[in-house]
Amino acid sequence: MFDLDQFKADCCAAVTTPAASQAIREAVARAVEVPRAVLKALGDPVRAEVHTLHRSSDLTILNVIWGPRMTVMPHDHEMWAVIGIYTGREDNILWRRLPGEANGRKRRQAPRR
Repeated sequence: MFDLDQFKADCCAAVTTPAASQAIREAVARAVEVPRAVLKALGDPVRAEVHTLHRSSDLTILNVIWGPRMTVMPHDHEMWAVIGIYTGREDNILWRRLPGEANGRKRRQAPRR
């Protein structure tokens, strides 16, 4: 059973470890093992929105709800992130900068196999 308070506590403890990204990845993987439990705790998605579940100086936990066919322009988070999907799916297009191109023009990369 997914417990939001326990999940936040697990992530807060994990972020203080030397391998924080891996420890949080494991906490997120455990959390989304039973998607129905996450849906029960967070509620069924109704519309596209972002809920901040936790914010501190060293960790932010968001519940991001994407709308159908919603897209975002290429961007760089400039930090590591762990994404756990508990319903629906996320499609990613990976881009790379073209060396010597004005304005940092980017080119779509071939999908990973």
